[in-house]
Amino acid sequence: MKRILSILLSVALVCLLAACGAPAQQGGDAPQADAAPMRALRLGTGSVGGTDNVAIEAMSSVVNRNSDIKTSTVTTTGAVEIINLLDSRELEGGYTGSINLVQALRGEEPFQKEIPASSMLQAFGFVSWRLPVLTVAGSGIESYEDLRGKKMAFPDVGSASTEVLKIVLREAGVLDDVNIEYFTWSDGFSALKDGRVDACVGTWGNGVPPAGIIELLTVRDINILSLPPEVGAKIHEINPGIMAQDLTHAECDIIPEGDPRLSPVNAGVMIFHADVPEESVYEFTRACISNIEELGKITQDLKPLKDYVTSVCVEDVPFHPGAARALKEAGLWDDRFTVYGE
Repeated sequence: MKRILSILLSVALVCLLAACGAPAQQGGDAPQADAAPMRALRLGTGSVGGTDNVAIEAMSSVVNRNSDIKTSTVTTTGAVEIINLLDSRELEGGYTGSINLVQALRGEEPFQKEIPASSMLQAFGFVSWRLPVLTVAGSGIESYEDLRGKKMAFPDVGSASTEVLKIVLREAGVLDDVNIEYFTWSDGFSALKDGRVDACVGTWGNGVPPAGIIELLTVRDINILSLPPEVGAKIHEINPGIMAQDLTHAECDIIPEGDPRLSPVNAGVMIFHADVPEESVYEFTRACISNIEELGKITQDLKPLKDYVTSVCVEDVPFHPGAARALKEAGLWDDRFTVYGE
């Protein structure tokens, strides 16, 4: 009896000590906003040579110099893979296209399932891409209809721009008749320059072309196709993350004045998983919007960053609380949007 009593007293003592040592919990888990900052963030970028790749590398560099947050970049095939990697917790953040946020929420191809908004909360928009089709002058390709039977360079499989152009060509009625080959942005421009393809996708980020297009325009006479207006209207109905806008002489001097080229448009948005602490995303966002001049010295695409922080974002996807706090403090918040958890 004494032995049994001794054992029972020992068990009771262990339980009492465990209870005293356990942290108190009130109302379940503490909210993410109260979590300590995550000091190392992995950020996904698209392929080398693309506007997003240069922009995310610039943001990473500026944030590392101007905050306590440390970031690293991971090159991927593009926006679709980045969303999937956030959903599987293999990245903390990165860029995606406005088209892809809509596709992911709906579970539309190229996604295999519906992606919860919590896996891809918006932080801020940073770029609007016009994506015209480029051909060599004199090739006989003067319209989208003329692309039938031709070889065309697309960006990497899964990139936001590739998804946009698939919708565009489908609505133009030529997708099944175009021979598509996939390249990095830089290699796609080189393929058109060297005559290995008949057309490629161009990109003007915030009205500025990348170095590969500037080089292409200096060595080849390039023709920029104009999107049929009815196709431009249709693509926005299909996916509100994309639309059509004019590319003008002011942005590309080979376009005659007064004769703009209607082009597909997609936008680039920084996103973070909801599991990333509020303070981390707050510091990241604040460092970017407080150092736009420094960002603009790395890439001129980011000089007008304040014009895009909310204007190109998707209303159906909430903002990360940390990003919303930084935008509100800077006077850049737009009440059209919602904040995750509020």
